[in-house]
Amino acid sequence: MEGRSDACREKQRSVEELLRLCSGIRWFRNPDMKALTTWRIGGRALALFDVVNEEELVTVLSLCREFEIPWRILGRGSNILVSDRGFPGVVVRLVGRLAECRLLEGNRVEVGGGVTLGRFICFAIEQGLGGCEFLVGVPGTVGGAVVLNAGCFGGEVGKLVERVLVWERGSYSTWKEKEELSFSYRTSNLRKGEAVVLKVVFRLSPESRESSEERIRRFSLLRRRSQPLDFPSAGSVFRNPPGDHAARLIERLGLKGLRLGQAQISPKHSNFIVNLGGAMAWQVEYLMEWVRREVFRQTGVWLENEVELWK
Repeated sequence: MEGRSDACREKQRSVEELLRLCSGIRWFRNPDMKALTTWRIGGRALALFDVVNEEELVTVLSLCREFEIPWRILGRGSNILVSDRGFPGVVVRLVGRLAECRLLEGNRVEVGGGVTLGRFICFAIEQGLGGCEFLVGVPGTVGGAVVLNAGCFGGEVGKLVERVLVWERGSYSTWKEKEELSFSYRTSNLRKGEAVVLKVVFRLSPESRESSEERIRRFSLLRRRSQPLDFPSAGSVFRNPPGDHAARLIERLGLKGLRLGQAQISPKHSNFIVNLGGAMAWQVEYLMEWVRREVFRQTGVWLENEVELWK
């Protein structure tokens, strides 16, 4: 017990030294992750940094490595479940120059990794470009969407990507072409290691504002009809197994509506777990494991997480 206390004190000293060395960068001590995630669940992190450019990002992450402090990049806080005990590390958000949009030649746009998907869609429409409307309502950032190859309604982010500016541990940032990223269902090779998406160049298609707005209305209606938007959630909990849908398997076993405390498998969409108000991370994780094991026991299909657990 004493050894654990000493380790905690040593980590706290390391964090204080990190904050001192990063005095020129905007930071917050012990941010409440409940307020920063779409599930509205989780404890506190050690610190939160808002980095405005690559230099600040490299400074923070290099010091985290030096002091052996874990770190994560935070977008809009979707697709993550933060432990009730919090995250024992540093959280970094991309803002400033890393959250800007720029029009390029040839129906292309350059978008910062910290740009929200909603802002990306609006910018494209303002430039008379379309093809990204299927992302409307997805509460994430461009960087996270590219890393996870986010998609819905038959569309995937990876299909729009031309190249990505990536920072990786131990190297300078480099542009990677689409072919180097190995996009596949809800993943890419950017999930490996410690890669951070700084900028993305998308190739879109010419589209009238009227056509884009009509698509947005249609996708928004489909989302409202099929997804539980009245309660906090993190989107789909499990990836769809090959040739099937996780929601169909869960519903087929009669698990729709199953509840533990204030966490519930949504009666509207069985691949969503919603926070009815005050749900705990352990309750959500317990439901996830229960569902996974029951589906495997009765069908032989092992469901993989789409959400990432921060502990």
